[in-house]
Amino acid sequence: MIIGSMLLAIAITACNSSTTSQQPPANTPAIANPLVTSSPTSPPVFLTQNATGDKPLQQQAVQVIRDYYTAINRQDYKQAYSAWEGSGTASKQSFEQFKQGFADTASVAVEVEKPGQLEGAAGSLYIKIPVTVTAITTNGTLQRFHGSYVLRRVNNVPGSTKQQRQWHLHSANITKN
Repeated sequence: MIIGSMLLAIAITACNSSTTSQQPPANTPAIANPLVTSSPTSPPVFLTQNATGDKPLQQQAVQVIRDYYTAINRQDYKQAYSAWEGSGTASKQSFEQFKQGFADTASVAVEVEKPGQLEGAAGSLYIKIPVTVTAITTNGTLQRFHGSYVLRRVNNVPGSTKQQRQWHLHSANITKN
């Protein structure tokens, strides 16, 4: 469930529309000047590590969001699209629709806030991560969005693949301020 709300990219597509109450598609504006930061007032807390001693799971999930916006900033929409679960299908857009969602975006910056608790369900882990996104359109308009992404990954269970054990954007709930 938490992963389902992580589709921030879908929500940012709304930055180019006049309605703010609808949940936007998985797009986020592209950025010319990559500014991906964490909140200095509420740094993420990473408590849980995976069985192999790699980075804590929460930190890995936060990194997926940062990498997602870094790809958008480079206008590498294929990489950004692939951050979505199901090779992009969780964005609820085709790749062309996803890419087109950034057509009027000059730049975007994301502030990642403190992640929620890890939650388990049916062999998967979910985490909800709040974000604030600032976008600048090609005509110079500043837009701000706030909401959260839900990320999902399969637990370290026998038979699971490395790809399944990586965090992916599952959903997003982002609205324009």
